[in-house]
Amino acid sequence: MNNFDLIVVGGGPGGIFTAITAAERGFKVALLEKNKRIGNKILIAGSGKCNLTHTGKPKEFFDKYGKNGKFLKDSLNRYSPEMLKNFFRENGLPLVLVEETGKYFPETFSSLDVVELLKKKMLSLNIEIMVSTKIEKIQKKLGIFSIFTDRGVYNCDNLVLATGGKSYPEVGTTGDGYVIAKEFGHKIIPPKPALTPIYVRDYIFQELSGISFQNVRVAIWRENKKIIEKNGAVLLTHTNFSGPAILDNSRFVENGSQLEINYVGKEYVDLNKELIEETNRNGKKTIKKFLAQYFLPERFVKTILSVVNVDGELKLAELSREKRESLIKLLTSNRMEITKVGGFEVAMVTRGGVSLDEVNSKTLESKKLERLYLVGEILDIDGDTGGYNIQAACSMGVLAGKSMGRKERE
Repeated sequence: MNNFDLIVVGGGPGGIFTAITAAERGFKVALLEKNKRIGNKILIAGSGKCNLTHTGKPKEFFDKYGKNGKFLKDSLNRYSPEMLKNFFRENGLPLVLVEETGKYFPETFSSLDVVELLKKKMLSLNIEIMVSTKIEKIQKKLGIFSIFTDRGVYNCDNLVLATGGKSYPEVGTTGDGYVIAKEFGHKIIPPKPALTPIYVRDYIFQELSGISFQNVRVAIWRENKKIIEKNGAVLLTHTNFSGPAILDNSRFVENGSQLEINYVGKEYVDLNKELIEETNRNGKKTIKKFLAQYFLPERFVKTILSVVNVDGELKLAELSREKRESLIKLLTSNRMEITKVGGFEVAMVTRGGVSLDEVNSKTLESKKLERLYLVGEILDIDGDTGGYNIQAACSMGVLAGKSMGRKERE
C-alpha cells in the first residue's frame, strides 16, 4: 500500500530527523529522495568530517542566524545541541569537541558514518526510504496529499518539504522545493548564495594564496553604515578572501557593500599612537622590525609595505606622516569594494527561500495549507559556519515530527 501518515520529501538532516521523530511516535513514514542515496549534503559537511553542531546553549545560537534567528526559538529549545549530542551517543557514534573552534564532529570524523547511522536508525523504525525517486507533481484533495512520481503515486496525511536550498547543486540541492512551495501558495524570498568567499575590486593579495590569519576583525559596510562585524579566521587565496570570518560575513553582502578587515586587532588611533611612541623611543628601529611584534606573516607585511610604497628597512624616524597614516589605515581598516560573492556551486548554504511569515515557528506547519510542514534550508533562514545550519535543520525536523497529528484509519 502506498498510503502513509507522513511523507518526507528530501533526505537531508531536516528530512531525516522529521522522519525519525514521527516514526518513533508510531507514524507510518516514507522518505522520498531524488538522489541515489540519502544524506548527500551531510557527506560534504565539514569537508567530509561532518561538523554537526557547536558549543553553547540554545539562546547563544539565536544570533548566529541573523535577523531571522528568533524564528528558531521553539525548534532549538525543544531540541537543543545537547539533545543532538545525546542522540548520536545513544546510537553508537559519540560527538567530540574540537576545543579551538567550538565545533562538534563524530568521533570517527567521518560523514559517511553519520549517514550510515541515520539510515540504520530509519530502517529500524520501518521508515520506507525511496531513493532515485523523481517527483512529477503534488496535489491535495479531500485532506489527502498525493505525490506523483516516476515510481508511482504515494498518498499521505502529512507532507514535509525538506528539499534544501540551491547551494552545492551537484549534490542535488537545485531549488526543487521552492517550486512545490510556490504552487501551494507560498512566497519565495529570492535565493542567494551564502557562506561563500568574497571578491573585491583591485585585490592585492594574488601572490599570497594560502596565508591565513587566525583572529581578525571583519566587517561589512553599506552606505557608510556598518552592517555586521565578526572576528575569526581569514584565508587569502589567489582571487578572493575566504575563511570562516569571511564566509559568515558573506551572508550580509548586498549590492554596494564594502568589506573591511582589521589585520592587527587595534583601532587606528591606538596603532598610530604606538608607532609614534616607538619612534620617539627608538627612531632607528626599522618599519619591518616594528611590525614584527604584531605577528603578521612576513610575505603579507612585504605586500602591505609595497602597496603604501614604504621600504621595510626604512627607519621609523624617516617615515613621513603621510606614509605612516596610509600604512596604519591599511592595517586597521582595509576597506574594499565588494564585486561579488561566490556562486551556488561553492556556497555552503542558501539565503532566502520560503517566507517565514507563512510558517508557524512553533510547529513548522504552513500557514497556507494544513498539514504541510517545511523544515531546513528551504526556509528563509541561514546560519554561520560551525555546525549551526545542521543543528537548525535537525531541530526543525524534530519539532515538525512532534507537532503533526495522526489521522485515525479505518
